[in-house]
Amino acid sequence: MRGNIFSRLKRQNSQSLMEAQMHFDKGVRLTAEGQLSKAVKAYLWALEIDPRFVTAYKHLGAAYDELGQFVDALKVYAKAIVLTPQDPDLRIDLGLVYFNIGSYNEAIKAFNQALDIDAHNARAHYCLGLVYLDLGDIQMAFEEHSQLIDLNEKHLSFQLLDKIQLQIRQAS
Repeated sequence: MRGNIFSRLKRQNSQSLMEAQMHFDKGVRLTAEGQLSKAVKAYLWALEIDPRFVTAYKHLGAAYDELGQFVDALKVYAKAIVLTPQDPDLRIDLGLVYFNIGSYNEAIKAFNQALDIDAHNARAHYCLGLVYLDLGDIQMAFEEHSQLIDLNEKHLSFQLLDKIQLQIRQAS
């Protein structure tokens, strides 16, 4: 009798996870089609079914960010970070929302937290460089550029260098 209850629960849990994945996949498709409001609803359904579906949180946060619903994006990323505190990408995504709303100190903090988790995270260095550029701190932007060179991240280092050079030209 006991085995039947556990096997039913296991089957039910497996079906729930499949249903959450189905809603998530729908959200990804809707995002690709540019239907972000509908995608948000699909991601929310996936998370209603599986509140530990971290990838759904990531996509939901990105959709909210793109829609300009920054407070919602911040809340979503905060929940996801509680579930996976050692994920540097979540810290970067959180930092990007702060960057988008001009909360540079919070953005810097989030990017540095990502680097505390993964000191070789090129995306975090690149994002820090962008924040420093917005703050007008060319020296710190160059330091992040140097980090990218040390990491042999040619593409990101060239992108950041282009932005630094443009800012220098505009200031002249």
